[in-house]
Amino acid sequence: MSSITQISRLSNYVVGSYKTVLHTRANWLNNIQVCSYTKKSAEEKLGIEKPKRPLTPFFKFMSQMRPALLAKNPGITSKESIAWMSKHWQQLDSETKAQMVKEYEKDQEDYKKIKELYEASLTEQQKEDIKKLKAEMSAAKEKRKLKAELKEMGKPKKPMSSYFLFIQTKKDLLQGNSMKEYQEQIKKDWLKLPESERVKYEKQAQLLMDKYKKDLEAWEMKMIAIGRTDLVRQKPIRQPKKSKSVKEQ
Repeated sequence: MSSITQISRLSNYVVGSYKTVLHTRANWLNNIQVCSYTKKSAEEKLGIEKPKRPLTPFFKFMSQMRPALLAKNPGITSKESIAWMSKHWQQLDSETKAQMVKEYEKDQEDYKKIKELYEASLTEQQKEDIKKLKAEMSAAKEKRKLKAELKEMGKPKKPMSSYFLFIQTKKDLLQGNSMKEYQEQIKKDWLKLPESERVKYEKQAQLLMDKYKKDLEAWEMKMIAIGRTDLVRQKPIRQPKKSKSVKEQ
């Protein structure tokens, strides 16, 4: 049976029975529905139980229907799943949607009350810890974003050191050993390596580093040329020499 046929049959079942799901509205204070893919907040990482915002009607619909959809079609992709949810959300009758909106508004009222109690219960130390961790998480996010952008813009990758080049030749030692045992053995082999052999790795590493520096400088010049000075290193960069005019020559 094709995926489209499975989804089509499932939609007839799921949409038709969705009203019955709404009749069993759980107590929001004790059974909060949240998206399973939500990342941990600063409060959660600190072990502080913070009340979560209630799901909007559409996301609540998704959370209720997703398990049944995956059960009937486990091979469905996230893109296909979201497309299916959006389509059947649009087909949902206005009466059911109106009921979901009312529930959401009630959940919002409960959330605001609980949030006020939660904020009042926090100690000054907890507030400071949350503020500090949020700043660290924000900085880490910006760092990941910058790293992704640098990769997208084609920034040359820093080459491996002589030691890591040596490691590349010893991957077979990992078989049958734990990572700790593997690392310890590699370190011993590197320290016992004859000077003549170590020099070979050091020369190879130096050649790669020299090429990297040239490629990096060329890349930075390119970034400056297109106005992306924010992506270059925070130090003076040699500007390209201007060609002499006829008069100067």
